[in-house]
Amino acid sequence: AGCHIRAINYHDVPASKNEAFERQLRYYARHYVPVDYAGLRAFLDGTWSAAKPGLIISFDDGLRSHAEVAAPLLEHYGFTGWFFVPLGFVETPAAEQAEYARSHQIQYFDEFPDGRVAMSLEEVRRLARRHVVGCHTHSHCRLRADVPPDALRHEIAGAKHYLEYTLEGEVPVFCWVGGEEGSYSRAAAQLIHRSGFRHSFMTNSAIILPGSDPLQLQRTNIEAHYPLSLVRFQLSGFLDLLYTGKRRRVNRLTAIAP
Repeated sequence: AGCHIRAINYHDVPASKNEAFERQLRYYARHYVPVDYAGLRAFLDGTWSAAKPGLIISFDDGLRSHAEVAAPLLEHYGFTGWFFVPLGFVETPAAEQAEYARSHQIQYFDEFPDGRVAMSLEEVRRLARRHVVGCHTHSHCRLRADVPPDALRHEIAGAKHYLEYTLEGEVPVFCWVGGEEGSYSRAAAQLIHRSGFRHSFMTNSAIILPGSDPLQLQRTNIEAHYPLSLVRFQLSGFLDLLYTGKRRRVNRLTAIAP
């Protein structure tokens, strides 16, 4: 029933997998309704209703394929994309992006003659006109407990301010890097809150319900090459059960006291 939102996340969407990705989008269009930022806020406030569940389709890491492959297909099927961008990667010179990706744990598949594998700044700006662009730290940094305070400020508050300067508008959405339990920390959660982010996404597989904590919104991982049988499994709720223990521990660690 239309009483929940499922948020899913992708990484690279290579051109060689666009047919598989399009099959996934056709499946989503049959079973879900798109959710944009205003829709998420209305849903959490209890003022949003639909006959089907909502679907947030998000993309991590600011990859070139998100602008060139994913966004046109999303628009064709009427979906809003949620693009979580580390601007440090986007601003790296094209000739150095492959090495940056390797050293910062950013995976991609397609090679391009000009060497550029990240979105350009202009592509980020263009996406922001029609879709949601959120902060994914500055350098694709896992916000572990051992990250020094100055580095945390650079990766969270500094990244927010710079992305807002780039887009000439507010950036209210943050997305944590990495799904490992150790990639979350209390200090980072507190700084995300203090920096003015209204919503933040994690990757611990759970549906979003009215009244869910806006700073602990969970996503379920799906990739463009997955067959529909695996996509249906990922969406079935079984992973939600499997992640229960980890999700509770992460939520306790990152909870913001009222």
